[in-house]
Amino acid sequence: MSKPQFIFVCTNPGNEILLKEEIKIFYPELVFSFSKKGFVTFKNTGVEYDLKTISQLQLTFATRSGIFFGKSTPETIAQDVKASGLDSENHMIHSFEIGCETDFDAAKTFGREVNEYSAEGKIVIDLISLGPNEIWFGAHSVANGCTRYPNSIVDIETPKNAISKGHLKLAQIVKLYAVKLFKGDLWLDFGCAPGGAAQYLLDNGCKVVGIDPAEVSPVVGKHKNFTHMKRSVQDLSHEDLPEEVRWIHADININPKQSIKEILRLAKKYNRTLKGIIFTVQVVKMEYIENIEEFEDQFYDWGFNNIISRQVPAHKKEYVILATR
Repeated sequence: MSKPQFIFVCTNPGNEILLKEEIKIFYPELVFSFSKKGFVTFKNTGVEYDLKTISQLQLTFATRSGIFFGKSTPETIAQDVKASGLDSENHMIHSFEIGCETDFDAAKTFGREVNEYSAEGKIVIDLISLGPNEIWFGAHSVANGCTRYPNSIVDIETPKNAISKGHLKLAQIVKLYAVKLFKGDLWLDFGCAPGGAAQYLLDNGCKVVGIDPAEVSPVVGKHKNFTHMKRSVQDLSHEDLPEEVRWIHADININPKQSIKEILRLAKKYNRTLKGIIFTVQVVKMEYIENIEEFEDQFYDWGFNNIISRQVPAHKKEYVILATR
């Protein structure tokens, strides 16, 4: 009898309960096995994945997921990876820490470059340090919706005058999912106050119309390329909005069922010009996890053909729907 297969999943520390609920709803064949802050494993009681099909596992609350191969130490990891059948010479290697500090040097241990940007179709060996002498390892294949950086970790230089965390959240989304920012593009920023996301867009040469009844920081409010509409999304009509909008960013503190409906209602004005929508879902109720596919379907129905629902490292109890065409 063959050994049972286990799946590893990394998540934002503190969101393990959201991940487990998502697995329970959409992948009930995966049975909880082990949990540590930011890291969870599941026993696969269904059809086994291989290194080509593991990318079919699409999890909103996962920063990385793959086939789990074993637990090791810095001294034995090279031998253990080889014994598992993984090809450390030809597969890419990503090495990262969760909830600990370690001196483990994967590049030195394996004698090659690690943590390189991983192109679609590549197999990546994941070396996950959960303690100074504790390395759990597995592998995943890179496909659409899978970030190309180790555990979705990207280096973002947040300016000292960043207005809010919204700056970092949008910066991570743009870099992780290769959203192209072009100077002069007009963005609608719903729920813009206090202005963190708008600040990021303005710093990158975009024009922004911010929509929020609350005040924004003077850093944004006085910018020549920023216009503030102190209105609620529910009160807006097509006639109130500017022409030729390229992107919509929305981070609104109202029921996502209502806010998605309102944003898509207004987006109809831009059927010819809109490139995409970046929409943040606040998971204030566990039932919203059950609605992940329902929320995506509303964007598909609008006409978007590429939709990703994921957390980025700066997210807490929230995730982003990135809808493009």
